[in-house]
Amino acid sequence: MTRRAKAEQFELGDVIRRRTHELVDPSRELRRCTKCLMTETEQTLTFDEQGVCNICQNARERINEIDWNAREEELRGILEEYRGKYAYDAIVPFGGGKDSSWTAYTLVRKFGLKVLLVTFSQNFRRKVHMNNLDKVVRGLGCDHVTVKANEDVIRLTMLESLKRKGDFCWFCHVGCVTSPFKAALSHGVPLVIWGEPSSDYAGGYYGYKEMNPADERWFNRMINLSINAEDMQGFIPSDADVDPRDFDILKMPDRTLIENANIRSIHLGDYIQWDAIRQIKVLNEELGWAPTETENLHPHYYGEKIDCFLQGTRDYLRYIKRGYSRTNQRANLEIRSGELSREEALQMESYDAQRPQSLDVVLDYLGIDEEEFTRIAENHSIYPHVHDPSKVRRAQLVLEDQAIFEERLGELARKKPMKDGKIVDPKKIGHS
Repeated sequence: MTRRAKAEQFELGDVIRRRTHELVDPSRELRRCTKCLMTETEQTLTFDEQGVCNICQNARERINEIDWNAREEELRGILEEYRGKYAYDAIVPFGGGKDSSWTAYTLVRKFGLKVLLVTFSQNFRRKVHMNNLDKVVRGLGCDHVTVKANEDVIRLTMLESLKRKGDFCWFCHVGCVTSPFKAALSHGVPLVIWGEPSSDYAGGYYGYKEMNPADERWFNRMINLSINAEDMQGFIPSDADVDPRDFDILKMPDRTLIENANIRSIHLGDYIQWDAIRQIKVLNEELGWAPTETENLHPHYYGEKIDCFLQGTRDYLRYIKRGYSRTNQRANLEIRSGELSREEALQMESYDAQRPQSLDVVLDYLGIDEEEFTRIAENHSIYPHVHDPSKVRRAQLVLEDQAIFEERLGELARKKPMKDGKIVDPKKIGHS
C-alpha cells in the first residue's frame, strides 16, 4: 500500500517526446510482422528469424498444437466440481459486450450452469449496449448485479491515469476485475469464469499452452496499469474533497481472503476456441444481441467494443502512442485465421487514423483542451513511433449517442468543472 505524507500533483515533462523526435530516423519505418500487420510498438512483441511476431506464433499454436476436444473435457470436469454445491455454480464477469455475453450464453445454454452475472458499470454505457445487456440477462434467465463507482472518483482517476499511463480507463480496468472477486467472496461462490484470453492480443505474457490464469499476477501484469487502488488514492490531491472510502470499490480483495476461500478463476477461451464474428451472429439470432457502429473501427468489425461511448477516444490514444489501433488489431486476428489477406487488412488501416467525435465530450469532462490531450498522449509514445498529426483526419462518423453524452457529461462538467486535477464545486466556493 502506498503511504504518502502529502499527495503530489503529477506533471509530465516533454523528455520522452523530445528524445523520441530527436533520435528517430524519419526515413525509418516501424518494423511490422511479416505475417500480420502488428508493429514493434506493441509492448510484448518479439519476432522470430522470419520476422513473424510471437502473437502469430501463439495463433499457430492455438490452431495446430492444442487439442480442443481434450480442453473441453477438462472444462467439463472443472464445472462438475462446482455444479450444484453453492448458491451459484459460477460467477461471470459481465460487461454485456460480445465476449462476456458469449461466456454467459455458453455456460447457461451449453453446460446448463446457474451463474451470477456481475457487472461493473463503466459510467459511459451506450443505449444499444444497455439493450443488449437486458436481452442477455432476460434471455438466459440469470440473476444479475451491477456495481458503480462514485463519479467524482471516476473523473479524478481518469485524468490521473491519463497523465501517468496515457490511458484514462484505469478505473474501469480495475473495477471490472475487483467486482467479480468481491462477489465471489460475498456470495460464497468459488468459481469465476472470464471470457476471451489475452493470448491473441499480448503474446509476450501468456500463450495457449500455459493458459491465462486470471489471478493476482495477471491483474497486476495485464489489467491495472501497474497502479493499485491504494496507489491511486495517494496520487489524488489531498484537497480533492473525496472520501477515502470511495476507493474501496476499486481495491482488490486481500490475497489471503481469496486463497482461503479457494477461489478459482479461469478463462473460457482457454478451453473453447474463440471466434468473435461467428459468436456475434449466434448471439444476435438467439438472444437479439445487436451489433452497432463503433468509432474509429472498420464496419466489418461493428459489434466490437460497443459498450462504451469513450471507446473511439481510447483507441485514438493508442494510435497516437503506438501508430496502430483496434482496426489493425482486429484485422490481424483474421489474417492469422486465414479469413483475410494482409493486403485486404492494409486497406482497413485508415480507420485507425481518425480523430473521433467523442473526443470533444471527453475533453470537457476532464477539463483539458486538445493540445494538452495530444501532448500527454505523445509523451507516452512507444519508441520508435513518432505521431504525425498530418496523417489524422476528422472522423465523419457521429455515434447516435453523441447528443446524449454531450448533454449528460456536459451538464456535469458545467456544474462541477475540473481544474488543475481537482473538481470544482461552485456550490462550495466561499463556504468552507
